[in-house]
Amino acid sequence: MFSSSMTRTFQEVSLQGSKSGVCSVCGKKATRKQKFFQTLNPYNKTADGEVKSASMIREELYEKIDEWKKEPVMHARCEG
Repeated sequence: MFSSSMTRTFQEVSLQGSKSGVCSVCGKKATRKQKFFQTLNPYNKTADGEVKSASMIREELYEKIDEWKKEPVMHARCEG
């Protein structure tokens, strides 16, 4: 018998980005880490409608990490 609320778990593809520098608010040294991820699932598609592979997802994650690293470094408590 099947339940009406079936849960599906998809494989996660993740990378961790880190950056360090001087906090743009308080001027002290700061280091930040952030997890970037997407899942391998039939709904995660490219603009062409193709289902993304793990390597395609990793390429996108590297791009997102590069964009994130360009943002100013701030302590968590200084972000407001």
